[in-house]
Amino acid sequence: MNKILIPLIGCLALVLILLTFRPGQAQQESATYFPETGHYVDEPFLSRLQAEGGTHLWGPPITEAFEENGLVVQYFERSRMECAGEAQGPCDPHLSSLGELLGQRTPRVSPAPEALIRDDLCRYYPETGHNVCFSFLTFYLENGGPEILGPPISELIMEPSMILQYFRLARIEWHTDAPVSAAMRLGALGSEHFIAKGLDPSLLTPVESPGVATAATQVADVISVGGHVRVASTDGTGLRMRSGPGLGYPTIETLQDGVVLRVVEGPQSGDGFAWWRLEQNGTIGWCASEWLKPVAPPDGP
Repeated sequence: MNKILIPLIGCLALVLILLTFRPGQAQQESATYFPETGHYVDEPFLSRLQAEGGTHLWGPPITEAFEENGLVVQYFERSRMECAGEAQGPCDPHLSSLGELLGQRTPRVSPAPEALIRDDLCRYYPETGHNVCFSFLTFYLENGGPEILGPPISELIMEPSMILQYFRLARIEWHTDAPVSAAMRLGALGSEHFIAKGLDPSLLTPVESPGVATAATQVADVISVGGHVRVASTDGTGLRMRSGPGLGYPTIETLQDGVVLRVVEGPQSGDGFAWWRLEQNGTIGWCASEWLKPVAPPDGP
């Protein structure tokens, strides 16, 4: 009898957990809606997410919660949260080890030179056998270090216009062509893992918001199609207008602070930003919302 009851109880527990994650449950006061991607985050994922850096660190949700290979999961732009349905206790969500799941662990190396470690310019993590140094170390520690991002699983990797390093739960990127204030950030491992798994693209489809509590920062509430925006806070480096909604698209031109543009389309999510398609003097392209401020339409002639 136990051989029948134990699997049955486990299945019932997973079903109960899944029922608490039905997409678009506006009636649950705990649910928070993120208009930049059109998805909810509900308990128990919401509290755990906030405790481990929030969407400021991991990006907005790109799916609702759903069942994947016996786990309840929810994908975010830069991560995935998961929990196993167990009959013996409540669901205990945690961040997925996407750096390792994507196969980015590299062989162990020796510690950095003693002088760098002594001056706290580098730290060696013997658990995985890798160093974190210089600006990467500063960013790593400021954003939770091994407790939040996991230990390093690679050394620095050089790519065109970017230097990156993998950690168990994340990837830190330094974009050499981005404004100084946003040059370093986490990579979009959640989006990449979703694609690598070949999951149903319909899971990315936004759901409607019938009026639950919304996230503190709502780009869609302040920038809208047909309105106007001004380029701001680029630290003098200017804002790149690109041919598509992502950092991998070619630059059309660089816009300086103060330039006003008309919003044509958007937002679309890519590489950790919400992107808007903008027009100015007949030139049309995509810009990241972080350096755009809504303004009144310019005066007519």
